[in-house]
Amino acid sequence: MAYENSPIIIDETPGIKNYCTCGESNNKPYCDGSHSSKATGKTPKELIVDEARRFAICDCGKTENSPMCDGTHSKA
Repeated sequence: MAYENSPIIIDETPGIKNYCTCGESNNKPYCDGSHSSKATGKTPKELIVDEARRFAICDCGKTENSPMCDGTHSKA
């Protein structure tokens, strides 16, 4: 599965979330442990979501604000 060139938009619920940063998860935007089995050298990004809200989660692997998309995928 690898990275895509756009964010994943998700209506998130409160709780502790572990977002994929390696691009290999079959359960994007959440980590499924693929980083370990595929030896990507990356680890998931944990985020505590306090209230329900919409997020744009990075799926290009280049954001400077992981796990949030910062628009890097659209910059030349």
